[in-house]
Amino acid sequence: MTSVLVIGATGNQGGAVADLLLDHGHDVTAYVRSPESPSAQALSAAGARLVTGDLADPQALAGAARGVDAIFGLSVPFGSGGKDEEVAQGRLLVDVAAKTGAHLVYSSVRGADRMTATDIDHADSKQLVEAYLREQQVRATVLGPVYFMENVLNLGFSRLTDGVLANPLSAGKPLDQVTVRDIAGLAVHAVEQPDRFAGKRIDIASDRVTGAEAARILSDVLGREIPYQQMPSAQVRQWAGDEIADMFQRFEDNTDFLDIETLHASYPGVTWHSYAEWARTVDWDRVLSGPARA
Repeated sequence: MTSVLVIGATGNQGGAVADLLLDHGHDVTAYVRSPESPSAQALSAAGARLVTGDLADPQALAGAARGVDAIFGLSVPFGSGGKDEEVAQGRLLVDVAAKTGAHLVYSSVRGADRMTATDIDHADSKQLVEAYLREQQVRATVLGPVYFMENVLNLGFSRLTDGVLANPLSAGKPLDQVTVRDIAGLAVHAVEQPDRFAGKRIDIASDRVTGAEAARILSDVLGREIPYQQMPSAQVRQWAGDEIADMFQRFEDNTDFLDIETLHASYPGVTWHSYAEWARTVDWDRVLSGPARA
């Protein structure tokens, strides 16, 4: 049994990691902002210890990390403080791991080990965090996820409740995607095998699908036709802002894809999910009956 502090344990990534760690019998400390929230209470009921704090509170974070063997952490983009706020969060995580001697498993973004300005703040911020990490004496593993499959669950953007799958990419453009289930699978592997994973940086993808393929898969899973609809770039800028619009333009122009087959063969202990396999794990009745998030 390993003692693990999970940052953002009520979020998508942290929640998946915390759940899998608990399933594997580990001692989980969940670092949460709202311990009374339903998701935090569910973690507590499953056996996690709740500690209240946020990524701007060095004392609370240091206290939560005291005595743990490993820390799963991530920095949170799109805050009111912008890129600087996220960089500060990431550096604090690194500092706490350095002081405690814990094995840090940091979830970043694909390609953030390369210091190349992208003008996309949530990518550039992680480049700066990783650069800081490389300068410190920290036992660390860095995971670099690609675009999340779970983004389609943002119904205000994907418009699934309108009976279509909307996305800014052209219908035939392939996109590497990952599910938080596979991020969790590799993160827990890293926690359980620190000697193998310390010092490694691994970009992660679960599957590569086009928008048209994703729509066909969702049609099959949902049992009704879900046509693909490309979202005009001007609409993306209006709804989601320039940063997200620029990110999708980079995806549209991208020709550099991960070697997914080799990645999965290298870590066969992870239960990798294709897009269809992931879609079959979703409680679509609950998702589609809930409020859309713009």
